[in-house]
Amino acid sequence: MRLHLTLALITLVALYVTLRAEHRHRFTFAQVQEMAQARAAKPYAPLPDDLPPQLLNLTPLQDAGIFSKETARLWRRKGLPFQVDFYHQLNSNPLPHIAPKFYEVTSKRVQALPYSPNLFNFFKVGTNPPQPLVFNPPLPANLGFAGFYVRYPDMAIGSNPGSLDGFFSALGASYFRAIAKDQVYGLSGRGVAIDSSMPDLTKNPEEFPDFTDWWLRQPDSTSTQLILYAILDGPSVCGAYEFKITPGSATSVDIHASLYFRRDVARLGIDPFSSMYLFGENAFDHFNDTAHQEIHDSDGLLIQSADDQWSWQPLSQSDDKRTGAKGYQLQEYAFSEINPKGYGLLQRDRDYQHYQDNQNLYNVRPSAWVTPHAGFGRGEVTLVERPSNDFNTDNVVMFWHPAEPIRAGDHKDYSYTIDFYTDDPSRPSVAYTKQTLINVPAPPPPAPPPFPPAPKPDATAAAKSPSPATPGKPMAGPPHEPIGPPFIPRGTTSVQFVIDFAGNGIENIPADQPPDIDLRYAPQGTYLRDKRVEKNNFDKSWRVTFSIVPFKPYVYTLLRCSLKRDGRPLTETWNYTWRKGPLPGDKCALPANNPGTTPTTGSFFTCAPSTCPTTRTFPASRWKPSIARRKSINRTPRAARRP
Repeated sequence: MRLHLTLALITLVALYVTLRAEHRHRFTFAQVQEMAQARAAKPYAPLPDDLPPQLLNLTPLQDAGIFSKETARLWRRKGLPFQVDFYHQLNSNPLPHIAPKFYEVTSKRVQALPYSPNLFNFFKVGTNPPQPLVFNPPLPANLGFAGFYVRYPDMAIGSNPGSLDGFFSALGASYFRAIAKDQVYGLSGRGVAIDSSMPDLTKNPEEFPDFTDWWLRQPDSTSTQLILYAILDGPSVCGAYEFKITPGSATSVDIHASLYFRRDVARLGIDPFSSMYLFGENAFDHFNDTAHQEIHDSDGLLIQSADDQWSWQPLSQSDDKRTGAKGYQLQEYAFSEINPKGYGLLQRDRDYQHYQDNQNLYNVRPSAWVTPHAGFGRGEVTLVERPSNDFNTDNVVMFWHPAEPIRAGDHKDYSYTIDFYTDDPSRPSVAYTKQTLINVPAPPPPAPPPFPPAPKPDATAAAKSPSPATPGKPMAGPPHEPIGPPFIPRGTTSVQFVIDFAGNGIENIPADQPPDIDLRYAPQGTYLRDKRVEKNNFDKSWRVTFSIVPFKPYVYTLLRCSLKRDGRPLTETWNYTWRKGPLPGDKCALPANNPGTTPTTGSFFTCAPSTCPTTRTFPASRWKPSIARRKSINRTPRAARRP
């Protein structure tokens, strides 16, 4: 009996020691937050940008011969469903060429993941059979990795059953990308945006903080979710990030960000995205490309407000008709919101015939939808459209800008989910904008109906009528829209808009019972004509058509359109800003009617916050440094990028 008690006691002691050891080695997000807070209290120390000369002299084509070995994948030997490849340091990688630190987290320990040339293939591109790429002197043993990408079974288009395909990638600054099943990479997410697209770059240059440390938590053999931790560091902020990534037909990324600020930030951007829009169905200039109707990663911004109002802003590029310069100015929209339910950059057009591109596959690029959870409150969904004539450059930026100012010493926490997906009928829950077409100049209005002929004299009728119509003078005709405004201001041109709404039951409305058009515009003095709505019997969508004559040249015309029945919205609210060569520095504001705020004088109609953007424009030359920085990040052609 005493022996049994002794053995039981020894077992309990051993179990206690084991549990204490496991608890001591258990790594949590709280520890990452503590490290970020401690680092934020110290002066910023950037990671060195010291790419070896052996790699600095390589061309992008030569860089393509350096890639991770399949046998060297993290967790491959364990046969886990998630496996990780690493990016090598390359000249064609985003600037600066830094080497983040990587760690593996298990239930028992945290260990560093060291770089080794043995983890990579080095080949001369274009040789058959492949010839080894030899460096003299050899690459440094402590070179470090540039980034990583995660694989999961059956994610790629046409993948073989059981194959492991890349679906999440992190490379350069705080950029990351993700795709859902049967998609290709498109728009990029970022950890944070600091002073993005500020009017004066000399006073507020944009910062690009880096993910400097990554912890990859080892999953188990049945895991469907991967957990990552990271530290983001920059001159103004140090942050701790937790990523919970669940791949599938829609890939969701749950993010918890704790930000500790070293100094004041003029414009903070939470959950920022970068995308590309060169031209689409609403474009006039295709940059001499006659083979493709559309080239873009995203084609619009969708917002769901706190009261379930849906707003859609199609992406566009502007031009200056006076000089012929394309993409002359940067365009910015700020949609005021209080605790929005969601927003995102969408790729709605999935018709391959509209792209005709077998390499870039724009029709299967992901949409990205942000669902806020905590820390948002009052702020703005900011959309920036930068001028561009290069499909390799991300020229669209979207982020949440909190209304509360950011001061040195502040600590902010944000939680949100990003869904990367193809289509979702619930976004929006009403009919959506299928396409936006623009015709310049607008076709002439239809001729008014003829006046009825004058009645012939009738002696009998004249005897019975005390006041007959005077022969030769016609009766008043039926009312009709005027043919045109009293005058068309010099330099303006009439514009016709065609908007198609489809989906979520609107196709079931009979053609002889058209919904009501809610069409509004600003500024006052804009002339509207030829407004009508009709059902398209070919695809059952509803088409709204109208024409405008702008108030005067180089002034914005803000437009809103939706379809309603008995005051109830049947569609999302379509927003568009028409401009014809605005002067640099021109402004046109349509303030939001938010609780607790006073609308600015000059507001020509009242609307929900999510449908009232404040519009600003600035000359593109004031963004050249920022554009150059982004182009350096995206200068590798998308088709040539590794997953």
